[in-house]
Amino acid sequence: MSESIDSDLPRVEVGRFTRLAEARERGLVIAAMGLPYWIEREEDEWLLLVEEAAVEDIRRELDVFDAEQEQQQRLPKPELVPAGPFPKLSLFVAAWILTGFFIIQLKAGAAWEESGVADAGAILAGQWWRTVTALTLHGDGPHLVANLATGLLFAAFLIPRLGSGLSWLAILLSGALGNALNAWGYRGETHLSIGASTACFGALGILVGIDWVARWREPRTRSRWQLILPIGAGLGLLAYLGVGGGDEGKHIDFMAHFWGFTAGVVEGALAEGIRLKAHVPERAQKWVGLAAILILGLAWALANHSESSA
Repeated sequence: MSESIDSDLPRVEVGRFTRLAEARERGLVIAAMGLPYWIEREEDEWLLLVEEAAVEDIRRELDVFDAEQEQQQRLPKPELVPAGPFPKLSLFVAAWILTGFFIIQLKAGAAWEESGVADAGAILAGQWWRTVTALTLHGDGPHLVANLATGLLFAAFLIPRLGSGLSWLAILLSGALGNALNAWGYRGETHLSIGASTACFGALGILVGIDWVARWREPRTRSRWQLILPIGAGLGLLAYLGVGGGDEGKHIDFMAHFWGFTAGVVEGALAEGIRLKAHVPERAQKWVGLAAILILGLAWALANHSESSA
């Protein structure tokens, strides 16, 4: 198989490889020298051939290339997702907060849900707090459990990257922004939505955005497929977990999931791009987490005030 122009000059083998990709990689080195090369198949091996007149220069360049490749392989692999222990307390706090809101919802009845549901028309009319309050409302117990399972799982992966406080604030904001974008998408229509799933998929999107920028920043993971991998994995999970099927699928707000995921990707990319965690001291993480709780409280205070004033 020829990888270059034909030539009548004698050809010399400068390497044989078990993988075609290895032969082509070294062929690019030769092409960068402005010289032709050929790749031919011989049983289970791939032969790299060059013109005899240039063989010494080419071998020197290939030796340099192989030495650089060997040095790169000895370097530690980039840590795209830091491992190790992390504060787990915030996971329990988040679970109890959502469970507590669900208990309040059951005791308060329909009026509580009506005051906090993500009503597209009301949100676009200025009731922004509904984008937040809707995240704490659930249709039933299984709905709550499903959101806790996915949300806490994604948060457990996210906390080592951003810290506990930043993670929960980012998740809350991705859910709120996702609900706002969803309301815009249904402008002019009557559309109601509840559930923390928008924020759950926001957390997934944040992970994808962080991973994508981390891969882009590291030359050894900047190949086309390495960059496609996190986006493809995120969209695959979104499709698998976020669409639903049968009768249950009729009640799933897929567009809210999509907008939450999209908002999360942007947040994650920005956070990793500016290395946000490095700018927030560990002792400040709890205050950032407290800010997320205060936003929830403020949103519900405005929701109840608006309902009583109506």
